[in-house]
Amino acid sequence: MNKRFFWFFIAVLCVFLSCLCVNYDYDFFARLIVGERFIEDGILPFKDFLSFTPTHPWYDHEWGSSVVFYAILKLIGPIGILLFHSIMVFLTTFFVVKTQRLQKHAYPVSILFTITFILLYTRLNYSLIRCHLFSFLFFSLFIYILEKERKQGTKLLWLIPPVVIIWNNLHGGVVAGLGLIFMYLLGELLNGKPWKKYLVILAISCPLLIINPYGIKYLKFLFSATTMNRKYINEWFPFFRPPYVFYYIYPALFIIFGFSLNIINTIKKRNLDYTKLIILLVSVVQSLWHIKLLSLGLIAVCALCYNDIYRIFIRLRKFLKPVEKSCYYVIILLAFSIPLYSPNVPRADFNTFPLYEVEFLKLNNIKGNIVVPFGMGSYVSYKLYPDNLIYMDGRYEEVYFDKEFDRLRLYEFAEKGWWTMLDDYGIDILMPNKTNLVYEVLKTDPNWEHIFDGRLCGIFVPKKKVKKSYIEPDYHIDYYRRTMFKSTTFGKKIK
Repeated sequence: MNKRFFWFFIAVLCVFLSCLCVNYDYDFFARLIVGERFIEDGILPFKDFLSFTPTHPWYDHEWGSSVVFYAILKLIGPIGILLFHSIMVFLTTFFVVKTQRLQKHAYPVSILFTITFILLYTRLNYSLIRCHLFSFLFFSLFIYILEKERKQGTKLLWLIPPVVIIWNNLHGGVVAGLGLIFMYLLGELLNGKPWKKYLVILAISCPLLIINPYGIKYLKFLFSATTMNRKYINEWFPFFRPPYVFYYIYPALFIIFGFSLNIINTIKKRNLDYTKLIILLVSVVQSLWHIKLLSLGLIAVCALCYNDIYRIFIRLRKFLKPVEKSCYYVIILLAFSIPLYSPNVPRADFNTFPLYEVEFLKLNNIKGNIVVPFGMGSYVSYKLYPDNLIYMDGRYEEVYFDKEFDRLRLYEFAEKGWWTMLDDYGIDILMPNKTNLVYEVLKTDPNWEHIFDGRLCGIFVPKKKVKKSYIEPDYHIDYYRRTMFKSTTFGKKIK
């Protein structure tokens, strides 16, 4: 098939799969706040302004992503967010396929294999928009550039330093790119091939990390964030930890399958490529140890092990060829179904965000310091700041001290000493998740009144602040879709 038609079908598939994404990442709303501050007010916060707890200086390694996200939403609207997701998936796929073509005696491009990669990749990145998408895209770009350099010797290698500057200001995952350069350096050294050019690029790229709004101080944060033990953050858990293994099993098995085939073929041919082995080994081990990095392992395996996997396809060609042909017809049908998913309508999932609870607080003008579940903090800030300050949100390692995070855990699970948090801070509202033990404890606490139950959380206020009556929020989901991005934070100046 003509290459243009091939990529057209892939683009259509990416848009369709983006339409299936029904939600936003928890931290997306914190990103919008930062982006709005920068674009509207020319302010890039160096300290936290959303919480009432003690915080340290804010080194926001995702500030550039915030600006991009807010600009997209402001200029294009919610459909722009959907298109952004589909474009990022498409470009990542593009560089994976381009890298496949660099392999010696590369097999023809397979629509079935490409679709498999996209399906697994979007399963790993089910939220419409995340800063990590930039890192996954640039990681695939770096593999393509570095592979092309060692296979064909081009000048593309010199694109890496300027990309490092851009990547560094969009997401802290730039360390994966620098690590990739080092792996090529080490691998080519062991292969007995030219390696000094990789050392030069690495030596040029590393100092460029200081080109950011925070200067050299940012490097200390980047190192601490990279080496931090995030034992309580779900996305840093191993994939094989229940219950995550059931969701991530397919991408993980595909990664293991591709890597194993490569090892088997290497042993058979007795043609050890140290560079390829090091990249695959590090990527696979890291991705299986942290579910957040599964996308990097998937990209590395699909880009570098294509020939190994395609040999299996050849053996099953009699059965798979009709399937490959049918893929194009299926995608055509999917293209016509895209309008049915209302791609221009904001997502509003009451099973993820406390839509009713926040609306209740706004309608009843309940202001003050509020404690909410860790993941919901940025949404609450987006909707209620400056009338309500939060205890903490998902900017954990960027802003807050470990002590405050530990105290939040004690509170949520009602463990010994959990009430000290209430004694030390002037807290006006508690909004625990109804699945947390503290919710049940507070219902029997004589000092707090249970005034509302939403879909996800209950709301408690001190007995002395209880009103005679409260206004019920709108329970129709269409209302929340229309108001998803309406925020009290916009237009409020920060000193």
